[in-house]
Amino acid sequence: MGKKAVAAGVLLGAATAAVYMIGSNRSFGYDAAATFANFVATPSVWDAFAVNTVIPTVPLKSVASNDHVLLSLISHLIYSSTGSRSEVVYRLVPALAAGGVVGVSTTALAQRFGLLAGGAAGLFIATDPLFVENSRDLRGYSLAALGCVLATVILAGRWTRWRLIAYGLLMGLAIAAQLFAGVVLLMHVAWIITRRSWPQLGRLAPAWIAASVIGVAANANIQVMELLQHGYPPGVFYPTFARDLLLFLLGAPVLIPLGLWLATAGLGVWTLRGQPWLWAGIAVVIVVVGVLWVGLRPAFLYPRFFIVLVPACALLMAAAIARWRVLGPVVVAGAVVAAISQVPGYVEDPLALPQAAAAIERIKAEGKQACVIHSDEQVLAAYTKDFSVVSTPDQLAGCGAVVVVSWNVDLAVRDLAAQEFPRATLLEAYYPAVVLER
Repeated sequence: MGKKAVAAGVLLGAATAAVYMIGSNRSFGYDAAATFANFVATPSVWDAFAVNTVIPTVPLKSVASNDHVLLSLISHLIYSSTGSRSEVVYRLVPALAAGGVVGVSTTALAQRFGLLAGGAAGLFIATDPLFVENSRDLRGYSLAALGCVLATVILAGRWTRWRLIAYGLLMGLAIAAQLFAGVVLLMHVAWIITRRSWPQLGRLAPAWIAASVIGVAANANIQVMELLQHGYPPGVFYPTFARDLLLFLLGAPVLIPLGLWLATAGLGVWTLRGQPWLWAGIAVVIVVVGVLWVGLRPAFLYPRFFIVLVPACALLMAAAIARWRVLGPVVVAGAVVAAISQVPGYVEDPLALPQAAAAIERIKAEGKQACVIHSDEQVLAAYTKDFSVVSTPDQLAGCGAVVVVSWNVDLAVRDLAAQEFPRATLLEAYYPAVVLER
């Protein structure tokens, strides 16, 4: 079983990474483009830690939350050494990390629950829409999930000094990749507490402290800006967030996989109901979600922040399949439907950023000044900086054309620009751009 489990993990992990790289030459998404422009393709590697403003019209605190520090640092090292601006290059690390999550999870779950259970659970992770979408762009979610999975496997195995050092380092790097990986660290603490062993708590305390120091240090400047310098907009209460989190972790917005996977995960909870660590982990998630959702109410709170919990959902499914083998084909069927549902748009440009950059070059060649409306510069700068930024209506007078690439601009200025520049050319993408000219 050991060799078969490893082989299944390697094959499924490699296949996941390969499939995720299909269409990797499409444009960056909004957040990825902002990351690349502000924290990767910059003069100093220290910009990966969000310490400098590189776009004068964009306050650093307003874009700092897009910085997934570990991935920004790795990507900046690639940029510094190669000068590459290829989307393919910068999507490689997230895709490989996602393949690692699938491969390690499949192997570990197959060794514990059997090959059918592990393979089906791995397919769930690989095709879960939330995991797929956020592992195919320049984002740190899959890297954080990989660190959490590897650390969890170490924690569940035999402890040695070096393995505990590796555990602390991996958890710290996971938090550096995406701050919400700290939820998994809290779940680990709760897990060990359920054992009621003070010696074990003492042995793990240094690793937990080290992980916290690494993660907090990497994100410190970002959180100071966001929390103390009012980088976040005013808080908003999202009444459906708890429901949305559960549904998106388990297959939403695709209905059939959601039903199949939600039911299987529920049976996994029933199967493992006698395990104290299960309820301790669930309690940690409930408390964290409650504090954020009802207490702090941040303006930005999305299910993707908790993507590190997708492998935990896979564990529940594997446990259910080990108890009722008929659930294996059920989970696989959900994976097939989920995969098919994501084919449309899989290789489509999310934003028309390369096309907009080409339009700006054309406008410049015609001897005219290309302009963008404030906020669009933070994403378009990933492809070109040869434009002027319009923040107020009176600045439109100096423009020969206006390029609008996103929804995040001042609508009043955009509408006025459309009146003053009535000739519109659409640039095709999932969210198309518009070139406005006289």
